[in-house]
Amino acid sequence: FPVTIDVFGSGGARKIPEGFSKEEARDQFVSLCKAMGPVAQKAGVIIVIEPLNRSETNFINSVSEGANIVKRVNHPNIRLLADIYHMMRESEGPESIVEAGKLLRHCHIAEKETRSAPGAKGDDFTPYFAALRKIGYRGAISIESGWKDFGAEIGPAIETMKKQWALLA
Repeated sequence: FPVTIDVFGSGGARKIPEGFSKEEARDQFVSLCKAMGPVAQKAGVIIVIEPLNRSETNFINSVSEGANIVKRVNHPNIRLLADIYHMMRESEGPESIVEAGKLLRHCHIAEKETRSAPGAKGDDFTPYFAALRKIGYRGAISIESGWKDFGAEIGPAIETMKKQWALLA
């Protein structure tokens, strides 16, 4: 099966060293992504930049920040990922999804408190789902959580997502 999406998370690798200029780091990252774009295009892959919360890295901590970088790169094979878990951890609202719009090509989801599968703690994802609907998002939403018993948790997780998505219809 072909790989079509490659997630560029790598929080540790992109961490800005203490005392290093954030602006210079951003410029270097944009240059790297500009070089990666044509390679990804040739391979038929979309690279999606994943914003991570501050406990995992000190660079690209919001969908808004990631969207700014994607705009600066300005290549069709460098796009954006919205991870609802990281957004909730950073208190980033769903309006960032709306503002990112068509830059968004992939989503991750997990519950805020323990990075559990949807439905484990009862988190309400409907505001984020509403934002995805508003932009006409048709991509995948991957559950990126800590599984204790995948067989027992996957069914309720998918059912929770379907129910919350259906509330918006």
